Amino acid sequence: MSKLKILVVDDDEVTRNLLTEVLEKEDFSVSQASSGEAALQIIQKQNFSVILSDIRMLEVDGMQVLSTVKEKKLDTVVILMTGFGNLEGAVKAIQEGAFDYISKPFRIQELKQLVQKAAKHWLSLQEIVPEAKTQKVELSPRSFIGKSPQIVEVYKNLARAAISTSSVFVFGESGTGKELVARAIHENSSRKTKRFVAINCGALTESLLESELFGHVKGSFTGATTDKRGVLDEANHGSLFLDEIGDISQGLQVKLLRVLQEGEFRPVGSSENKKVDVRVIAATHRSLEQMVKEGKFREDLYYRLKVISIHLPPLRERQEDLPELVSHFLALYSEKNHKRISHVSEAAMAELKRYSWPGNIRELEHAIERAVAMSGGNVLFPEDFPEEIRKAGSANPAMLGAMESDPNRSLEDVEKEHILRVLKEVNYNKSKASEVLGIDRATLYRKAQKLGIDLTKG
Repeated sequence: MSKLKILVVDDDEVTRNLLTEVLEKEDFSVSQASSGEAALQIIQKQNFSVILSDIRMLEVDGMQVLSTVKEKKLDTVVILMTGFGNLEGAVKAIQEGAFDYISKPFRIQELKQLVQKAAKHWLSLQEIVPEAKTQKVELSPRSFIGKSPQIVEVYKNLARAAISTSSVFVFGESGTGKELVARAIHENSSRKTKRFVAINCGALTESLLESELFGHVKGSFTGATTDKRGVLDEANHGSLFLDEIGDISQGLQVKLLRVLQEGEFRPVGSSENKKVDVRVIAATHRSLEQMVKEGKFREDLYYRLKVISIHLPPLRERQEDLPELVSHFLALYSEKNHKRISHVSEAAMAELKRYSWPGNIRELEHAIERAVAMSGGNVLFPEDFPEEIRKAGSANPAMLGAMESDPNRSLEDVEKEHILRVLKEVNYNKSKASEVLGIDRATLYRKAQKLGIDLTKG
């Protein structure tokens, strides 16, 4: 069998050559195109199993390459690459028919696995080519922030969930943005013209939650002076977001399962069932899998909810998105407070990067809001932020350990040793050293000059 043909499209020669070398070792026949225009000319003359294309290129970009492939009804599988990952790009790429969307810089092993998967998909298309119709929806202005590989994965899964009709389960720590995911799914789905209703299952007692979910009829319990519609009824033909689903009782789990299985429910105190067409998006910070094992959550309901699952990474696992998030919240709260705060100081940003953010995006937002409110100048400094962030920023374990072992040593001596140790660990790679130390390269150079450290070694 002849080798499968791949076309690599990128205006960066180094990237093209690297990808060619990697893919040829995987036994593919690889051609190159140095621009979108060149790619369009090549695919007029040759057929390819897979096209691996950068998105951002002059004149003709990767999206236009994808569109041409789809317009010509070629069975070529297209993977798009970008160094500027965002929700809008992921939604557009997936909805336009891209096989996948990968963020630069990527791991070589991850890329190889993705291309192998695309090749298998192309081979399956040779057996039967169904007439697939891709649903087009407009992207809402509401969006996510960040371009780390972790959040780009969320973008892709969200985009795929939006064009599906299945139930979605969003899991992640508190403060990671689970309701934002649910709203984005709804606003990019065919149900976007109908209501999106959200309810926090952990904030209500069992009886109140049952009434909120299913509604009640007049006289069904003390205080029920009128009929009341439940959120299931309100979200009919739309989407219902059930936050903290792990907090609902076994009895309500049974009733919710009936809604998902039969599309009907019975209001509290009523003798008649009501039909409903609602898409359920559920979320929790708990481990439902563990709760199922412990008999605290119904297994059948768990799998009904988890048809599509989306994992939201904690902020500490996507630290590279921190500067962009900080800039976003800084602009937001500067405008709300009628202030002109231009940026966060280098020292303050270093402390923000060292902090672990147990409260995730929500905690970061509140920290920036507080700092903007407390600041009297145009720049945010460490003292503008909450004490717990400043303490975490100053408590470098390696430096504290060195100070405790010899209390008579100066802070400068300890800092110099710490920087030298990091430099040696990364073989004097200044970029990696800056990342490990939580400072930018300019600060590293200044500290090196001040402490007498030779950065040219190694």
